[in-house]
Amino acid sequence: MQNWILHFLRKLYSSKKTTNSISFFVKMHLQTVKIGEALYEQGREIRRNHLFQNVDNADFYLNDPWEKKSVHIVVQNENKAIGVGRLTYDEDGNGIISQMAVLPMYQKQNVGSEIVQELIKLCVFASAQKIYLSARETAIGFYEKLGFNAIGAKFPSPKTGIVHVSMVLEL
Repeated sequence: MQNWILHFLRKLYSSKKTTNSISFFVKMHLQTVKIGEALYEQGREIRRNHLFQNVDNADFYLNDPWEKKSVHIVVQNENKAIGVGRLTYDEDGNGIISQMAVLPMYQKQNVGSEIVQELIKLCVFASAQKIYLSARETAIGFYEKLGFNAIGAKFPSPKTGIVHVSMVLEL
């Protein structure tokens, strides 16, 4: 009997595509947060621990010139931040996605995809023509599945030394 119930629930959850169900039994809530809010601070810790963990002066990079003029998206599960993304607009009105991170235990559960899709929607509503980002080499395939294309050669990040590539999505 238990196997039948699990099979039914898996089928039910996999057949519904909603922004409130990521995967089997993992519920999420995606929202925009403001600097200083508790969820912003949790998201900032995710960025510090997963993007800049072995970087001297991580606060310098977290408080870069874009931080205050960016839109910050946090995905939460049970009032705990599990993923973050940041969107800034350049002088031409194009979007720039940066500092995306998802806690390891929630990776490969569409959390990152939901964040990027929300940031893309914001760019569409703002009439952006393009969205740029700098992807870690390990995330290139993830962004390609979402429609981004690599532009230029791979390069080591000046902040972390990790190999990245610039990518763009034409809207």
